[in-house]
Amino acid sequence: MNSEMGVEQCDCNVSDKEYKADKLPEKVNESIERIIKKEGYKDYKVLTRAISTVGGNYFGSLYEVDVKGTTEDGEKETNIFVKGIVSGDHLTVMSVSGMFTMELFVYNELSVIFNDIQNEAHIPMNERYNMVRSFQQSIPEAIILENVARKGYKTGFRMDPVSLEFAQLSMQQLGKFHGLSFALENKRPEYFERKLKTIPFPMNFNDDFKGLLKNSAKAISECLGDDASKKFNDYIPKLWNKMQHCLFDFKYKRTLVHGDYRANNILMKEIEGELTDVLPVDYQLLCYGCPIMDILFFVFLGTDQQFRKDHLEDLKDVYFDSLKKMLQYFDIDVKTVFPREDFDSLYKEVLDYGIFCFMQLMPFIFAIEDEIPELDKDYLADVVIKTDPRMKERARGIVDDFIQWGYL
Repeated sequence: MNSEMGVEQCDCNVSDKEYKADKLPEKVNESIERIIKKEGYKDYKVLTRAISTVGGNYFGSLYEVDVKGTTEDGEKETNIFVKGIVSGDHLTVMSVSGMFTMELFVYNELSVIFNDIQNEAHIPMNERYNMVRSFQQSIPEAIILENVARKGYKTGFRMDPVSLEFAQLSMQQLGKFHGLSFALENKRPEYFERKLKTIPFPMNFNDDFKGLLKNSAKAISECLGDDASKKFNDYIPKLWNKMQHCLFDFKYKRTLVHGDYRANNILMKEIEGELTDVLPVDYQLLCYGCPIMDILFFVFLGTDQQFRKDHLEDLKDVYFDSLKKMLQYFDIDVKTVFPREDFDSLYKEVLDYGIFCFMQLMPFIFAIEDEIPELDKDYLADVVIKTDPRMKERARGIVDDFIQWGYL
């Protein structure tokens, strides 16, 4: 990322070694101290703990920071989540420091603007887009947010298919997010043009990326029967060329997209075993792109074939109804922004991006827990990842779907 993309250049030089169990770099501690002061503590104690994600996070060192003490109003506790940047700019497929710069921008600036325009539109709190509270103290070395795990939010296991309830709530939030983005373009056109429309797709379509996808394609092909394998392999070169057009051609409808909208980046809250809320996080790959991308990312990285057969069409309706409702709060008719017929046509045209999504992240989602790879090589294509057997069934289902739908 650079300043031409609408965010300040991140000059991050924190090494992995600076993040150790129960210890944060000095600049991060200074941010924590500012939060403590703002929260009004007179006396307090701070407890810091490292968090293990079991393969759920490759580009950050995660910590919980609990502040307990007294204020003028009595006893108080503030729970803080810290994601510290780790080195990774040896990778050529993406810029790790750029990813952190983007998330820093989202939580320090974009979240404030989203809140402002929702206030202006008098949107009820329970109808707003869900974002984790930002203390406005994130810095280039770390993203610093409220630790919503203390409110009961959690992630599911990355290999498990999502439930219908989770999928419906996630599509509702996605519709709100895209609706807010369209509304922001309408209400703050100069800002949107200057700061947001310039954010490009964050992955580099280079030989390393192509090598990563080639390795994924080989692993998927080995799961298939002869006929399906031939159809799949014959389609891969066409898919590579098509996706470059879909992702970079401005003839496709565009707005702000999350870029990594999969189940592991959506927290969920349950009360007495019943799912009550979801909360999207991890905006490192946010960009100006096709909104269908986010839908397909969620669907093909988080559902199995039976789920898609039973619920995919209904989920599209849930998303679109949520988008329409969010726009109505801003007195914007969805027909003037993203008519349903345009949505359906674009969805059909780029649906095979779902295969592309699966190929990108399949090795990481299904990496065996005891053998989570270290991304310490210069090229992702050189990283060897052993995948769980559950990957095979998921891959077969996706390829079979696209054969039945007439894409392969």
